[in-house]
Amino acid sequence: MHKESPKKEMEVPANKQVLRWVINNVVWIILIVIVLAFSISIEGFVSIRNYINIVYHSVFIGILAIAISYCLISGNLDLSVESMAGFGAIFSAWLCGSSTFASGYLINPYLGLLIVVGIGALLGLINAFFVVRLNINSFLVTLSTYIIVRGVAVLLTGGQGVSRLPDSFRLIDTIRLLDIPLMVYLMFILYGFFQFILRSNRFGRHIYVIGGNPTAAYNFGINVNATIVKVFVLSGILAGFTGWLIAARTNGATPTSANGFLFETLAAVIIGGVSMTGGVGSLPGVIGGVLLLSSIHSALNILAISPFVTEVVRGSLVLIAIVLDSLKRVLR
Repeated sequence: MHKESPKKEMEVPANKQVLRWVINNVVWIILIVIVLAFSISIEGFVSIRNYINIVYHSVFIGILAIAISYCLISGNLDLSVESMAGFGAIFSAWLCGSSTFASGYLINPYLGLLIVVGIGALLGLINAFFVVRLNINSFLVTLSTYIIVRGVAVLLTGGQGVSRLPDSFRLIDTIRLLDIPLMVYLMFILYGFFQFILRSNRFGRHIYVIGGNPTAAYNFGINVNATIVKVFVLSGILAGFTGWLIAARTNGATPTSANGFLFETLAAVIIGGVSMTGGVGSLPGVIGGVLLLSSIHSALNILAISPFVTEVVRGSLVLIAIVLDSLKRVLR
């Protein structure tokens, strides 16, 4: 009697493979459809300048999304990235600016970058200590540091903004290559690098295993605690760097810089296919989510539609993404 090979028995039906591919790439499908629809129906949407602006205005959310993605894939969450980015902006401007409320130190802006990145790494280390050593839920820990860091930013400046940064600080924003801002190239370089780390480096593979099953990761000999510490430190570094970029673009900062970035970043990450339960996600999907939200925002601006509509659309997309994430788990 003929017996089917185990390989054939384990083959996934073609229709299920197609459905899985569609779900895994749905953010790019939606992005292409929406851009085509906007291009046909909205006058002024189709232009190289508008497309560049869409990507340019995605830079801050895009870099923070890398930090959030690493945390979520590891099975954790870092809510403090928004306030750390805001603190990085106001502190670097305070060190390097020359307005009334600045420190007057006028230090080299790249030394300022190292300082805020170092502070971000320290905050990440503090978050990791409470999560790893005291075994406190990362949501609660980073919610606390989110509030504390925002308060420190206000205390530092007395609630006042800082402006008039030196031209050397703003070079990262003013330099253009092929009429595309240097920040845009920088964001894509970061995505390429950190996607490589996730897929082709032991550290990245450990993040996926820990997010999927931390007990199994420990049994496999993975240093779970050390990996989580690295993830939080990396998150703090990226948040501090984003803050420095914010100050460079806006020629200063206020204690409310980066306000509202957290939920927009989370929306982009979830829409991009990163699972809230850990162990699933990739950065190509995340950048698709970032660009999708930015495209919708651009279209609504051109149409002069209330920004509150953007919130409704964003929330609807997040809900769809959560449903698709549940469907993906069923199809595995």
